[in-house]
Amino acid sequence: MVIAAGCVSTPPPLFRVENNRLMRGDKPLTEAFQAIESFDVSEKRGEIAFSAKRTDNFDIGLVSTDGSPISWVPSEPVDEIGVRWAPRGNKIGYIVRGRSGDFIRTVHVPTAAQVAVDFPHAKIEKLTWDFNGDRFTVRYSTPDASVRTEVMDYQGGGRKITTPPAQKLNVEVETLAAGAITLRPSDVRYGEKLPLVIWHDEELFGWNATRADLMRKLRVACVVTRRVDEKIWEAVDRVPWLDRDQTFVVAEPGTEFELIDAELITVQSSAARIIADRLKRNGPPNGSSR
Repeated sequence: MVIAAGCVSTPPPLFRVENNRLMRGDKPLTEAFQAIESFDVSEKRGEIAFSAKRTDNFDIGLVSTDGSPISWVPSEPVDEIGVRWAPRGNKIGYIVRGRSGDFIRTVHVPTAAQVAVDFPHAKIEKLTWDFNGDRFTVRYSTPDASVRTEVMDYQGGGRKITTPPAQKLNVEVETLAAGAITLRPSDVRYGEKLPLVIWHDEELFGWNATRADLMRKLRVACVVTRRVDEKIWEAVDRVPWLDRDQTFVVAEPGTEFELIDAELITVQSSAARIIADRLKRNGPPNGSSR
């Protein structure tokens, strides 16, 4: 410890990330990656599990605490993050950003046996193992419900909500197309057509309080999508209960998209008010453009 000018300086932790490399003291344990999202040390096994971006996605690797060739866990073309060792030191768990929602993957390291636990249409925030490593807790949200916690065994059995969501919408969540989901009221009537809101968001899954406020105040269908292009409009046109004469796109300023017979709204916080005002006129929105 060094004391200077009334300040206390503590040495850096033994294991750390420096210049996108895992370090033990001054010794590099890995090469430099594009980024390292997380790591966890098992003193019992003398091994570090970490999430690193090698090319396009974050993958899970294992390296000894003394330095060794890296063993990469078989990966998918999506991000794998938030890696954590179970307390007994034989299993790791991590979050996989799946295309239809996140899931937890656990790996028994000595045998390489894997188990996946699905969370459809969910965004997982955190994975926490219990003291014995037999169960874990997951904190997550979905487009129709705010953050909650759920506990289960490492194979996904005995699932139980321990902290329920504070807010929940009475909507159905459905997949519209790759990279797009639809939120619609649960009580859509036969022959009813709903005004359409296209909500551009890179975070496809998980809770959005502003969007939830819009869904509470207005009887509309909301398509949440990572892109607004010809394929999305084609998918929308195949849904008979969507009213294409009353269509709005909510997107941040500067977003690139294809606007077809829709009104653009660039301030999310004002979307509910603007759309409500347009719908009161009982006609197609003004200012629509191609």
